[in-house]
Amino acid sequence: MTTPRVWLITGATSGFGLELAKVAAERGDLVIGTSRNPSSFTAPLPSGITLARLDHNEPLASIKKDVAAIFAIHGTVDVVVNNAAYVQTGTVEELTPEETLKQFRANVFGPVNVYRAVLPHLRAKPLPTAELGKEEEEERGGRLGKGALVTIGSMSAWYQMDSTAAYMGAKAALRQITLGMAAEVAAFGVRHTLVEPGFFRTELLRPEANLAGTGPGNRIDAYAELNKKADDVFRAVHGKQLGDARKGCEIIYEVVTGTGVASGRELPAELPLGGDAVVEIARSARRTIDAVERWADVAKLSDIPAGQ
Repeated sequence: MTTPRVWLITGATSGFGLELAKVAAERGDLVIGTSRNPSSFTAPLPSGITLARLDHNEPLASIKKDVAAIFAIHGTVDVVVNNAAYVQTGTVEELTPEETLKQFRANVFGPVNVYRAVLPHLRAKPLPTAELGKEEEEERGGRLGKGALVTIGSMSAWYQMDSTAAYMGAKAALRQITLGMAAEVAAFGVRHTLVEPGFFRTELLRPEANLAGTGPGNRIDAYAELNKKADDVFRAVHGKQLGDARKGCEIIYEVVTGTGVASGRELPAELPLGGDAVVEIARSARRTIDAVERWADVAKLSDIPAGQ
């Protein structure tokens, strides 16, 4: 009998986190979903999901303590999904230093601290042995190694959108730091994949949920038209996003586990998710390549001639 994988998913009481937890549990895996206040979540959950406390905005020492307790629930964790995040709106000039720091703490520093807390546990795990059986050994030892880290980023790391520079900057920073970390931990048998979704029909853009705006007292009249345009876009998009969260989470599950649509394929370093993500990321990459090629002759003028 195949041993169920154990998933640790942050921000698992709503949106992508909750949907992914349900998908994993329904397919026979065990899930530890985290929340700052798990006791406040009273909705019924499928069998196989356990809620645990973890606030990644707290100091690293507190996160390590909570992570140790989480690993003790099932004795191990195979897949760690950094999902918790929120969107901060407002122009750079309007945002206070505190609001900017809060956005980066929630979307960059916190997720990185979760990885700092889980990596010692994963590095200490033995690689799967033949006792598991050939099929499971290949799946766990060859594909997931000692564990898989899954970072939920955003297509917004690739482009600019009015009045959301802090969010985009945080997701861009998360992208680079986790890709760098992936190269560092690969030698220990720990895999990583960066998922960059487009717009999905979750609660992320609901103002009273995970969308935070600058306070009225910090709004600057000069940006009134730009802010109105951005606010109108979010209101218009919410509930009409292209992506189906259930389908997206099924894809994430299958990509991580090498099943279904990902059967026979390697765990990717980067995974755009959603048709809009494919379009926007490709467009941004082409725009960058075009700019580099257009200015290459000028850029090279700063080089020291060969041999000097």
